[in-house]
Amino acid sequence: MKLGIIGLPGSGKSTVFRALTGGIESGERRGHQDPGLGMVKVTDPRLDFLVDYQKPKKVTPVHVEYLDIAGITGEGKPGRFIGDKTLVHIRPLDAILHCIRFFDSPALGRPEPVRDYVAVQEEMILSDLAVIEKRIERLSKDVQRGRKDLAHELDLLQQAQGLLNDGKPLRTFPPAIESEELRGFSFLSSKPELILINAGENKNREDIRSTLEEIGARLEGQPNVAMDWLYADTEAEIARLSEEDAREFLKDLALEEGAKERIIRTSFALLNLIVFFTVGDPEVRAWQLGKGKTAMKAAGTIHSDIERGFIRAEVVGYDDFKEAGSQAAAHKAGKVRLEGKDYVMRDGDIVLFRFNV
Repeated sequence: MKLGIIGLPGSGKSTVFRALTGGIESGERRGHQDPGLGMVKVTDPRLDFLVDYQKPKKVTPVHVEYLDIAGITGEGKPGRFIGDKTLVHIRPLDAILHCIRFFDSPALGRPEPVRDYVAVQEEMILSDLAVIEKRIERLSKDVQRGRKDLAHELDLLQQAQGLLNDGKPLRTFPPAIESEELRGFSFLSSKPELILINAGENKNREDIRSTLEEIGARLEGQPNVAMDWLYADTEAEIARLSEEDAREFLKDLALEEGAKERIIRTSFALLNLIVFFTVGDPEVRAWQLGKGKTAMKAAGTIHSDIERGFIRAEVVGYDDFKEAGSQAAAHKAGKVRLEGKDYVMRDGDIVLFRFNV
């Protein structure tokens, strides 16, 4: 999972980056325009249990990759604040983490989170509009010259253009994500977005809840949008502590868990992802997979040869495995199932794929 942190200058993106990556300093890894990069292992008690059971030589958890992307400034083309160098880093992302300032700043004054949210959304819409207008101009000429095979793409782009002109993001337009003609554009406003309030320590939970509600009222039922918050300065300090000291710090703040784990969970839900496991010698591994995907697709996540030569999958749910206590006991209890290629994978499935190539 690849997530990019964006936001206006002064929103505290780099502090959020440190909080979510366990204290990595993005500035040590990049120049002015290149993004900072942090890889985070996803903590999963189910994986820990399977490791204790199997005692493998190698353990591979799911990873989240965070990019600290340069602030949205006036470096774009006239009428656009998102420059081409920034777009290169944003387009391949699985989702955007939109960091919004909710703390007082000596340079920027009191926070205006709703205004800042709207400003960035408008810039993403303008960026997509520029791409679409350029493509429509070219396609219109080709269709007039007899390229009827391009007429459908032109029609979709014109519909998308109308939505953008009305100030609506393309995540409200399914063809922007699903159609062969449009999904390759990776439009910014079609990407899943996690709106992340970066709150100052003087902001109480009621202040934060009220701000989230204000922004939420502007989403108008948009799909693929989530909201969350954190005290980034505090969480960045917690990220440097030992596990025991971090727990004490969180307890003092009346927080049940750190933002790092919570925001990963929010991101998984936003992207509609599940986790399945493979358990054996020499490796126990967690794999991420889109919810609703089949055993065949899960096999392809591991290796294309396994998908190509798929015969069947031996599947046991994590809870059933844990209750049985071992693979042999799970077999004896009838909890291990033989599933075909169309079986829809479930979160927590432990799978052994049988294949022949």
